[in-house]
Amino acid sequence: MNKRYIILALIALAVGAGMLFLPETKHNKEINPELLLNAIDDPSRFLSTDLITDRLVKKDPALMLIDVRPETQYKAFSIPGSVSIPLDSLLTYSTKALLNNKEVDKVFYSNSDVMSDQAWIITKRAGVEGTFVMKGGVNKWFNDIVKAEKPAATEPTENIALYQFRIAARQYFFGSPDEKMDKVVVSPPKTAIQIIKKPVEVSSGGGC
Repeated sequence: MNKRYIILALIALAVGAGMLFLPETKHNKEINPELLLNAIDDPSRFLSTDLITDRLVKKDPALMLIDVRPETQYKAFSIPGSVSIPLDSLLTYSTKALLNNKEVDKVFYSNSDVMSDQAWIITKRAGVEGTFVMKGGVNKWFNDIVKAEKPAATEPTENIALYQFRIAARQYFFGSPDEKMDKVVVSPPKTAIQIIKKPVEVSSGGGC
């Protein structure tokens, strides 16, 4: 079977699973399925943890890092600078205006790639532009940044430079030079999105 059709079938299942959690909405700009498949094949939709970290440290105003996990998980641990928009609230009345802001890159993350991939597909299908997935999610970010492993002195200079960047980033986020941070508790920033569902239109009544 053609690999593209296998991917499309898997994506359809992911979208179906994600749609179970979404409120009923009308999409006026749904993307063509063939265009969606081409976008899914494009690896540039994935951004690395190091690239996202660099943009966070630089306070890039064109970045919106979105945690799509349940709010309880966000409150337990989240990447500093991210906002909470759970998967089941992605296309609600109050979040659509944020997602439709073409001036910022919307980067989704979850524990791994499953929920964030669903978020990307759902919003892409709805016509939202400028969306990405942070590859590996918060688990990879934690291992890369919080638990960065020191390379051997014989490794290439770029590996040593990357380690130094990660250590500096960890100190920026957590304010600790300790290289053995096995337990880190992060209070999420007070930037959780207030979810407001669009009011139901009430008929004026009348009739015969």
